[in-house]
Amino acid sequence: MSCVHDCKTPPVFPLRIDNRRGLPAIQYRIGDYGSFREHMLDRLDKSRTLADWTHRGSDDPGISLIEGTAIVADILSFYQTLYANETLIRTARWRESVNRLVQLSGYRMAPGVAGEATFALTVQGEDAATIPKGFGFKVELEGRDEAVVFETTRTATAYPAQNEFHLYRPRKGLQPVTTGLTALEMHAVDGDQDVASLASIAFRPGDRILLLPDLTPFASGGGSYDASHPQARPEIVIVKRVERVLNRIIVHFEGALTIPRDAIVEAYVIDRSFRHFGHNAPARIGRLNEATGFMTMEATDFERRIYGTDFGDGEFYSTLPMLELPLDQDVDDVAVGSKLICHGLAEFDGSGGSVPFTVVRSIEALRSDTLVWGGVSGACAVVSMDARMIANLAILNEKADIRRLQIHEAVSPTLQFRAPSDWHSGPFPVTESGYEIHYYGLLGDAARLVGRELMLAGDDGRMQTVKVLEETTLDASGRDPAQPWLWPLMFDQQPIFERDWFKEEAPRVTVHGNLVHADQGETQKPTVLGSGDGRRKFQTLSLPKHPLTYRLLSEATPPQVPALEVHVDGVRWRRVDTFFNAGPSDRVYVVREDEEGNSYIQCGDGINGAVFPSGRHNIEVVFRKGVGGRGEAAGKPKPTGKLKPLKEAVMLGPAVGGGDPETMQSAREAAPARMQSLGRLVGLADYEAETLALPGVLKARADWVAPTGTPRIRLTVLSESGDPAEVNKVRQSLQAANRCRGASRHPIQVINGVRKFVLVDLSAGFDPDYRSEDIRAAILGTLGAWGAEGDSPGITGLFALAERRFGQGAHVSQILAAVQNIEGVNWVRVDAFLPLPLGSPPETDPSELTLPASPVREARIDCSSAELLSLYQEHLVINLSADTLAEACDP
Repeated sequence: MSCVHDCKTPPVFPLRIDNRRGLPAIQYRIGDYGSFREHMLDRLDKSRTLADWTHRGSDDPGISLIEGTAIVADILSFYQTLYANETLIRTARWRESVNRLVQLSGYRMAPGVAGEATFALTVQGEDAATIPKGFGFKVELEGRDEAVVFETTRTATAYPAQNEFHLYRPRKGLQPVTTGLTALEMHAVDGDQDVASLASIAFRPGDRILLLPDLTPFASGGGSYDASHPQARPEIVIVKRVERVLNRIIVHFEGALTIPRDAIVEAYVIDRSFRHFGHNAPARIGRLNEATGFMTMEATDFERRIYGTDFGDGEFYSTLPMLELPLDQDVDDVAVGSKLICHGLAEFDGSGGSVPFTVVRSIEALRSDTLVWGGVSGACAVVSMDARMIANLAILNEKADIRRLQIHEAVSPTLQFRAPSDWHSGPFPVTESGYEIHYYGLLGDAARLVGRELMLAGDDGRMQTVKVLEETTLDASGRDPAQPWLWPLMFDQQPIFERDWFKEEAPRVTVHGNLVHADQGETQKPTVLGSGDGRRKFQTLSLPKHPLTYRLLSEATPPQVPALEVHVDGVRWRRVDTFFNAGPSDRVYVVREDEEGNSYIQCGDGINGAVFPSGRHNIEVVFRKGVGGRGEAAGKPKPTGKLKPLKEAVMLGPAVGGGDPETMQSAREAAPARMQSLGRLVGLADYEAETLALPGVLKARADWVAPTGTPRIRLTVLSESGDPAEVNKVRQSLQAANRCRGASRHPIQVINGVRKFVLVDLSAGFDPDYRSEDIRAAILGTLGAWGAEGDSPGITGLFALAERRFGQGAHVSQILAAVQNIEGVNWVRVDAFLPLPLGSPPETDPSELTLPASPVREARIDCSSAELLSLYQEHLVINLSADTLAEACDP
């Protein structure tokens, strides 16, 4: 006989306490109000003594007593279950419980730690300014209600020239001057290359510059003439505009060059141009034959012998010494000592005909004269040159055609031009000796940068801290230290910016040279904490202000070290983490925190650690307060003290390293791992636990890798901000911990993990007995979607931070199963499931991502070892419809 339908199911009381492992909470109640009441009434019904008591209404005093007892039992069982959960580290919900439970293993929940920040200072005046250690800056941080105080960690020197400046990519070497160029760059003026000399030449639009060929073939000592390599012709360019960039004077001209030249081109600015007297004589002249009395015609001799004295023939040609040059004008304002540029065509032994020549001669004298040449006579100016027209004595019997001879008046010193500077592009090449970037300025300013730390700030918000290597050599030979120059500086790391960002014309990287590093914490004045009592064991005194500043020192165990000094009777006592191994006379103390963040110092008991000696107000402390500083500045920092040369300060990048007191979830994960490792770093799990204990770290994964054949420990870290500075702080902490508490056999590589955001579009039908908003909230929680409040470790669900691992993919069936298991959901269909591209560099703010116009459904999404799947609420589209009939699931 079956009693499934016919028999009353006997009550199960008391409930059996049986909890499997891994539950988020345990059930420790043997019953509730209903079962307690039912059990007592059942016992009443079965009592023969009370068989006549048949009334069960609440108006009966006895029944009221039973129901009141059931209420009390219900309350007691509720609290009994609550307390039972607080005895287990996995299920405890009170911070105090978790704190006491982990202390049983020797683990202490970490207090909040101070953040770190870098400030760029602007100082005024001409002299260097000294920034003392402990100088404070108060700054508003985004997301924090109160301003945070940072104090410099060491004394620093600031220079006005290093407030803000630019660095420049190295130029290529000299390049040949080719045809087609429309600009040339000044190289030297009379051999001087300093910027003052280069800028002394005032070019104006319309000025003429004559570019000279190589003058060696016709100069003294030029050697035998090589007919296969004739001298190039000169070229005149017309100035269009002049541009100055640093120490570069770039002359732009009309048109383009037509003659290629060497890397260095000599030139002069020219004013007036002349011709040789007689160039315009008629081609033939009439000569009277005295014997016959008839006129005869003969050709005019336009060739002038320039290797010696010209002997004219009678009245038709004037006699000129070889150093004299007659001009076609009678001028008297040509300055003695100035230069003339002569070019034309000449013939000489071995020339094989007329060849071009160009020479530069100085004027030693000037006279007016009346000359005759062919059929022309008239007044002209005759200049005396410092050397014969062709001074190369290896050239013989030279003659010049005066019709082809041009003379230009040089009105500038000797100029040297080069092709416009050129640069390499792309990333800076990897090198073992450092990375070369140039500084433009005075030698003294460049020398002060050697060994100094600089901050490179790109116009896209990226920042990088670099250091100028001590091995940087500044060669000042031949350079005037009072003039600015380009100085090569060697840096310790490859810039994250490409070389194009360091353009001379429009640099995109600003360099801050007056950096000061500061950590959070406002130093309090020395404070009398209380009076010692030698009769009291473990005397405990409270600090007057909180929170006490803790700094993260990975070489210490535990790594959180308070910024606190305790003096008793003028003697400094030493802080220890525990009194274990402390002797009765050891002047040591411990620091403890309560749930509200108050800090206490405690002495020993006279057996393990000394007690505080008796005295009146003999316990004095100096401490700093403030922790948790992290994030971007919301305003300009304000100095907390006075420093006359200081004009302003700017916080570069976010404050990093600051963390709030350790969360319960972190303690649940880290305490067992720390107990197993005994504070040592041996296995991968130890490195993961050490990383998770660092402030600002949300997720960590440790792997053994050997990309180049050399084993190393790679730690993938997801930080709260995702800022490279935050990851760099983690790297420094882990490297220090590896040296002090690890085997230190393998290098540590820390990489920045990124979230891989997914888009989910689903439709679901639900029982109309349920509210749609409750179903929607349940779907959000089941899938672990997070919103503007952030993805905290307390969020659970399929894509929640606590449930995901780096490199772990997801299948669409997991979404279907998770939503289908929600009470009240009849059916579910996933319409779209795909990853969202993050861009380059990866976007960390999910609200900035662009959603696809036509989303598709992928069966599975995989990710790399440095990616973590994540679902943002705005990327989850939920289409709900009340449906009493369950639809078939679309797999």
